[in-house]
Amino acid sequence: MHYKDKFVGIKINGFCNGYFGRDDYDDKIIIASGSNWIVALDDRGNNCFASFDDGEEMEERILQWSNDESY
Repeated sequence: MHYKDKFVGIKINGFCNGYFGRDDYDDKIIIASGSNWIVALDDRGNNCFASFDDGEEMEERILQWSNDESY
């Protein structure tokens, strides 16, 4: 599947299973995505990067994080 910029504009909530670091609890907006990575802008204006094993895992995680604030 083609993931380039597919997720741009999606808000993801909170900790995100630690994919952005163990101390990052800010909400984020995805500003770029590739085959197995995303770049997001957090509430403080910082760019945040997360990578995944594959595109399917990335898509599943983004769906979880955008729908549930407990992640």
